[in-house]
Amino acid sequence: MKQQTMSPTMIPENAHKEIPGNPSTATSSKIKLSDRSNGEPLRVLTDEDWKFWIHNGYVIIKNAVPKEQVKRTADFLWEFEEKDPNNPETWYAPARAEMQMKELTNTGMVEVYNHQLLWDNRQMPKVHAAFADIWGTEKLWCTIDRANLNFPLRPGFEFFLIYSCG
Repeated sequence: MKQQTMSPTMIPENAHKEIPGNPSTATSSKIKLSDRSNGEPLRVLTDEDWKFWIHNGYVIIKNAVPKEQVKRTADFLWEFEEKDPNNPETWYAPARAEMQMKELTNTGMVEVYNHQLLWDNRQMPKVHAAFADIWGTEKLWCTIDRANLNFPLRPGFEFFLIYSCG
């Protein structure tokens, strides 16, 4: 018998079942990414970072999260995934649970939600400023929908890159 986690009155009555992703953000926003036409200066990105973002679809912000915090987060993800960072044989074990969104299989996505470490990372000033640069506004809605733990490519365990701004 499958345990019900939401009361019938909590289940959204919408067409979201056919739309992947977070139902609160999948179709609700009509805001486009910044094209910098507003003339505002960049907060944390450099002009070179901006050009890289436009060309590649991602940007690296060095030291956006303190190293100690990065280590705590990485340690948590290794433990949560029941993998040993020092034992590559544990890295490619079959998934413990089937992903509902099949397109995320073998992408490194970790099904962990709303953990305090993830909230702490996304609240770092440089992280917020980078997203504010990309969106062109400081009025951001922070979601904690997943984490990512990628391993070196190995035959049978290829993945494709997913951009996640949440």
